[in-house]
Amino acid sequence: MFIDIIIPCMKAPRLLLCCVLLAASFAVSLKLCSDWDAKLVIRPYGMDLQRAQSSDEDGDGEDTGGGEDEAAPVKKIETGTSQRIWKENGQFRAQYNFINFNRDKLTVGFNMPAAEYKKYLAGYGYTDAEFAALRAWREQAHQDAWKEAYAKGGKPAAEKAIKEVAEDYDTKLRGLLFKRGFALRTGNIVECNMPGIVKRNVPELKPLALAFQSLASKNRYGSEETVGAVMSMVQTAIRYKIPPMMEGSMHTGGLLPPVRSLLSGWGDCDTKTGLAASILGNWSGIRLVGIAVPGHYLMAIRRIPGKGDMFIRYEGLEYVLIEPAGPAWLEPGTVGRNTATLLKGSEGYTIEPFF
Repeated sequence: MFIDIIIPCMKAPRLLLCCVLLAASFAVSLKLCSDWDAKLVIRPYGMDLQRAQSSDEDGDGEDTGGGEDEAAPVKKIETGTSQRIWKENGQFRAQYNFINFNRDKLTVGFNMPAAEYKKYLAGYGYTDAEFAALRAWREQAHQDAWKEAYAKGGKPAAEKAIKEVAEDYDTKLRGLLFKRGFALRTGNIVECNMPGIVKRNVPELKPLALAFQSLASKNRYGSEETVGAVMSMVQTAIRYKIPPMMEGSMHTGGLLPPVRSLLSGWGDCDTKTGLAASILGNWSGIRLVGIAVPGHYLMAIRRIPGKGDMFIRYEGLEYVLIEPAGPAWLEPGTVGRNTATLLKGSEGYTIEPFF
């Protein structure tokens, strides 16, 4: 099956942030700066736009906690599927048992030192206090730049100086967001930077990719069977659960970074897509794109479609659709009923390349 809806490569907003308006100390500076002041808009908590749809089946909704110490002993058993997550000797560990599309029973494990995990978590999310500190720097810098430049070259020099401050502020803002897994898009909209998150996590998940490679060698899997093993684990052994948009004062964007998803045992559609793509990215030559539809996120892999496979075209090439969300057990080329409807809907879908 082929869905021929091609949309330019830009992602719909996931998260709208609070208006950031320049509070300059004098009227002329406020007027001059208003032309390029970034306006970051956030919806009231609980109304944030989320991509959190499962693949047609309900998740269990159970929470294991959050943050650095969330990897407490947890065990969830379904038909042929189980997970064990624990902390031992300064390491967070996770073991997943699952059945792949060949009906083979497989097991993979992952671990990370607690100190390294703490550092990892600090690279995701942001607080309003961090934005407030950045705005305070900008306002003070505006005043200082205006006074110094005006004394030396009058109003033209002062206008140029505060414009440079505004540009510096924009650079600092984008840098802060990028380091925390977000991006500032067209229209000053802030959203999770899925391509950036995936690329950052490819080396983090190399040990898990090697575990899958070992299984593939042992069982003589080809590339498609190896991809299928990864997808089976993500769909069924990682529980489906929607992350909160905020944890305390931290904005999360409604997404768990891949390592946290592994060491907590759950995630929703975009979380699971990021996890699967970060594992698969360890194989050279693989090409993946993220697919955003209203309220949902999935991915596609570059390969020639088989009979009955659902696929999209991107830059003239076919990419076979993959539905990582779970809990449905869906082979590459197959998506949930709701996803198929959304892909063919009037709003269509957007594409962002991972690699």
